Amino acid sequence: MHAIGVSTVNSLTAHKQWATRPPDERYQSVQALHDAARMRRVSAEEHRVTTQDLLLDATSDERLALRSKHGLSALTHWSFEQLATIAGAPPKYLRTLPAGIASLAINHGLQRQPRMQHQLYADTVAPWTVRAVTSPRYARVHHDELAARVLDLMASHPAWQLPLGYKDGAFGAERVPSGAYLGDRDMFLFLVDGNRDLHDPTDSSQSGLFRGFILRNSDVGAAALSLDVFLFRVVCGNHIIWGFQHVAGFRRRHIGASIQEAWSNSLVRARAALDADTSADRTMVNRATTTELGTSREEVVEAVTRKLELPAKAAGQAYDLAEQHEGNPRSVWGFVQGLTRLSQQTPWQDGRFAIDRAAGGLLATVH
Repeated sequence: MHAIGVSTVNSLTAHKQWATRPPDERYQSVQALHDAARMRRVSAEEHRVTTQDLLLDATSDERLALRSKHGLSALTHWSFEQLATIAGAPPKYLRTLPAGIASLAINHGLQRQPRMQHQLYADTVAPWTVRAVTSPRYARVHHDELAARVLDLMASHPAWQLPLGYKDGAFGAERVPSGAYLGDRDMFLFLVDGNRDLHDPTDSSQSGLFRGFILRNSDVGAAALSLDVFLFRVVCGNHIIWGFQHVAGFRRRHIGASIQEAWSNSLVRARAALDADTSADRTMVNRATTTELGTSREEVVEAVTRKLELPAKAAGQAYDLAEQHEGNPRSVWGFVQGLTRLSQQTPWQDGRFAIDRAAGGLLATVH
């Protein structure tokens, strides 16, 4: 499994999913998600159409629908956005218009586009619903196939489970298995192995380090297929991941037939890594805790600023947080933990990604 150059997964990724997913997209087991994804796949069909075949009508209840051989086919929010983009029209503005005017605007834009082929992905269960309009080059990876691989892993190693989280994203509610989400745009799986821990010599609480992974996929063109493996200390009931350290991952856009072989091979390698004992991870942690970046605060800040292209101010803040909460802020591991704490305090997403990327890059130097 190859490391991702820029991972979009951090300590708050699972929390955002927990906080924002509606109840009908939440599943309390991977099996339940798999079964729902399988039912959706069985009822779906793919069709090739041209740009000029795409025409919208307004329904009597002020909704937009696509004309097809099956009559009028409903649209999801996502497929509407894709059609609007093909037509060269802003979907956000179109949603403010009456359905009749919006359909005329989109149809006008579609008829002005070059004649091109598109791949229509639709749910055939009444009412017929168009879930995606993608390029013919789009290579679909089905959610149930991925969930089946995860179920195989869980059967071999029952310690891999969904972490507990407050039910339906309500803080303080009862805790139930959470982290399995399936919507009309994507699938998201968050699993942890809470049994096989690694000793973290810098952690005064002696809570240990554990493995986790996040698997994401879209079968309608909304996101790439990605698998991220990480170490962590604690997962809260609102799915904030404390002590998050990205280890490795795989990311691939849904373009070309090669994605089928690529994701299959990568999941096989990931399965081997997730199945393995913790000796390799333990070795990495030991190296990180014994490798020092400098003998003083000034030397450490200068070293990480040079190596990671991290602003000196951020490097200093990370050092201070590591000195306050960790065993040795001069070590790679201690400083990385300081970066993680700094990321959690950073309000802007771009800033968090930059800090998490720096932390992952620094940790990679001792692999």
